[in-house]
Amino acid sequence: PVVSAFVGWWTNLVALRLTFYPYKFWGIELVRFENQPVGLFGWQGIVPTKAEKMASDSVDLMTEKLFNIKEIFARIKKDEASKHLKVGFEKTLKRMIDDISDKYIIDKTTTWKRTEAAVKRQITQWALDELPAFTAGFMGELVESLDDVYDLKHMCVTEMVEHPELLVSVFTSVGKKELKFIEKSGGYFGFLFGTIQTILFAFAIPSPYSDYLLPPLGFLVGFITNYIALWMIFKPVEPRKLFGRFTIHGLFLKRQQQASAQFASKMVASVLHSERIWWYMMNGPKSAAFEDLLRKHADDFTERMIGYTKPLVLSYMGVENFNKMRNRVQDMTVNEIENIVQYMHDYTNEALDLENEIRTKMQALPSREFERVLHPVFEEDEMKLILVGAFLGIAV
Repeated sequence: PVVSAFVGWWTNLVALRLTFYPYKFWGIELVRFENQPVGLFGWQGIVPTKAEKMASDSVDLMTEKLFNIKEIFARIKKDEASKHLKVGFEKTLKRMIDDISDKYIIDKTTTWKRTEAAVKRQITQWALDELPAFTAGFMGELVESLDDVYDLKHMCVTEMVEHPELLVSVFTSVGKKELKFIEKSGGYFGFLFGTIQTILFAFAIPSPYSDYLLPPLGFLVGFITNYIALWMIFKPVEPRKLFGRFTIHGLFLKRQQQASAQFASKMVASVLHSERIWWYMMNGPKSAAFEDLLRKHADDFTERMIGYTKPLVLSYMGVENFNKMRNRVQDMTVNEIENIVQYMHDYTNEALDLENEIRTKMQALPSREFERVLHPVFEEDEMKLILVGAFLGIAV
C-alpha cells in the first residue's frame, strides 16, 4: 500500500507539473508537432502550448458573459478625467509651449523677446482653459469608437502567448485547492488500490505471476487516480442528492464564490488594468485609428485656443507657418500622450472597476457556465494527462 500510495502521489504530481511547465519548449527541438506539448526530443507545458486557445476562450467567456468593454469604459466621467489629465498636461505643457512659441510665435530678434514669459503664461492659461472641452470631446468619441481603436481580445491573447507565465499564474491561483487535491488524492487512492493489490497477491495470485502484474497494475493505479481526481473536481456539474441525504457537487464548482474572486483579482492584476489598456490603444494593432482620433481632437483644441483671433494670427504668422504649427501641436500631443495619460491610471482603474465587475458576474454564473473557467485547462488534453500518469505508474 505504501509503494502504491507513493506511485499515485508522484504520478499525479509529475502530471500536474507537465501540465503547466516548462513555459518554453525544453529539450532538443529536432521535430515539433504543431500545438502539441511533445516534440523530438523535449516537452513544453500543456497550458503554455495551448496558451493562445485557452486565453482566447477565457476572453470570450468574459466578453460574452461578464462585461461589455464599451459600457465599462463609459463609466469614465469626463470632468473627472479632465482633472487627472490636467496634472499630466501641466507636466508636459511647458515643453510643448516652449517648442511651439519659439518656433512659430515669438520672434527672438524683436521686442517680442521682452514679453516672452508673459506670452507663454497666457498661452498656457488658454490651453488649460480649453482642456475640459478637449477631454470631453476626446473621451466621448473614444468610448463611441472604442471597437475601432482597441482590441481587448488581441491584447489579452497576445499578453498570455508572449508571457505564458501569466496564464499559468491565473489558472494555478484560481485552481490552487483543486490542483493540491489532485496531487494528494493520488496518494489516497494509491494506498487504497495498493491495499487491494496486497490482499490479492497474498491470497489469490501467487508469485511469480504477481511479479508480471506489477507494471500493468502501476499503469492502472496511475490511470485511475488521475481519472477519479479530475472527475471529482468537475463532476457532477449540478449539485445532486445522494441517498436523499448527501449533496455531491464538483469540488471546483462548490468554490464558485472564492474562485471567482481569485480569477477576477488575477486577471485584473495581470492584464486588465489601466496601464496595459491605454498602452494597447496607443501601441496595439489599432493604434493608427487611436492616433487619428487624437490628432483630430488636438487640432480642434488648437482651433478653440485661437478662437476669434484666428484672422489676426494668420496675418501675423502666415498660412504656411500656421499650418506647420497645427501639425506640430498634433505631433507633440501624440508623442506626449503616454506621459499625460499615466496620471489617469488610478482613476481609470477605479472607474472601470473591472475586478468587482468580473467577480460579481462570475459568482452569479450557472454552474455549467462557471465550469468553463478552469475545466478547459484539462479538458482538451484530459486523456493525455491521465495517460501521462498511467505511463509514469509503469515506470515507477
